[in-house]
Amino acid sequence: MSQPRLLLLARSAGLLGGLAWSVRWPLGSGAAGDAAYWIGLVALAVALAAYGATLVRVTWLQVVVGVALPVLVGSLLEVLRGDGDGLALDGLVGLGALLVAAAGAARARRGRPSRRTGTRSHAR
Repeated sequence: MSQPRLLLLARSAGLLGGLAWSVRWPLGSGAAGDAAYWIGLVALAVALAAYGATLVRVTWLQVVVGVALPVLVGSLLEVLRGDGDGLALDGLVGLGALLVAAAGAARARRGRPSRRTGTRSHAR
């Protein structure tokens, strides 16, 4: 998959996952809260895997990094969660993911200037 499509997937899944975990925070631990947790978990894992795959260019390494990044972040969340249920932590992580994905989507929508600007741009 091309890098722009992977970034689009990462941003979209990040928005969905961040929204789901942010909504879960006030819902609590009921059935709706549990559904929001699992939807957010899957969406954030997809977002992290897609983003991780954009960090490298070699296909087999994209697979390795795409699997490793969600596992690493999940491990860190479990350590931070400790013995508690982590409802507030998940809500804050959801808000953070929502803000990062929204900022990335806004930045992509504005468009970036060409890399060939400035002096000596004709030499490339």
